[in-house]
Amino acid sequence: MLHLVSRCCRGDGSAQRQLYEHYKTPLFNVCLRYARDRAEAQDFLQEAFLTIFRDLQQFKGDGSLDGWLRRVTVRSILQTLRRKNPLRFAEDYEHLPCNHASISPDQELNSEAILALVQQLPDGYRTVFNLRCVEEYEYDEIAQMLGIAESTVRSQYVRACRQLRLLLGKLMAEPAY
Repeated sequence: MLHLVSRCCRGDGSAQRQLYEHYKTPLFNVCLRYARDRAEAQDFLQEAFLTIFRDLQQFKGDGSLDGWLRRVTVRSILQTLRRKNPLRFAEDYEHLPCNHASISPDQELNSEAILALVQQLPDGYRTVFNLRCVEEYEYDEIAQMLGIAESTVRSQYVRACRQLRLLLGKLMAEPAY
């Protein structure tokens, strides 16, 4: 992979295409977790690859390329979210509408169904939930990344989990047709 990276750094278009093709699916899956829908995830992915190709010379091969690309993608997503709409950390989302048209109560609760529930969370909840639960960052790291207090991160994570339980409960309580 280091040879491919060095070719990309020299501006080799075929190497860049090869890198893109190899990593687009796993990085798109990262983007999906932070996005409200597939279209937003595609925008995140495009921004992430622009950042990746711009900063690729910073990868020195000390760790895995996969991990480096994932971290760059997450940072790119966070920058895009802040630029697009500064993360709003709500005080109370207890009465959010439950919009789950893509999930039916009799559907197997698989990773796609869980992703659809996570995508319904407000941006702040979804972002903190993904950073903590999926990416496994510590609360203080998330606070630094988002520029908010650690206590806010903790409360947002608790509220995100509570909201997911509420959405899941509503989904499971609906009669199957």
